[in-house]
Amino acid sequence: MSNLAALAIIATAVLVPASAEAGSCYADWSVAAPIVSREGLVSVERLARLGEGKLPGDIVKTTLCEEGSGFVYRLVLRDLHGKLSNKTVNARNPFDK
Repeated sequence: MSNLAALAIIATAVLVPASAEAGSCYADWSVAAPIVSREGLVSVERLARLGEGKLPGDIVKTTLCEEGSGFVYRLVLRDLHGKLSNKTVNARNPFDK
């Protein structure tokens, strides 16, 4: 494993917010993908395309979470300088205001 990959894993563990209740987030996409399909949510591939120019960096990790009566994506982003940050977007309409 490269140092960059190890750093990304460690940073992801530190940066992903712990505000969701246990069991309400799905980092395993074999579990999350059927939920995305069933609920008519934006796919991760489409999310990446929609986020071009709207996100302050590239998506490193995407986690699907239940929040209230809907779903959100919790994103870990890496900017041009390698700095990691978090952003949460609506999983149905991620960039609508």
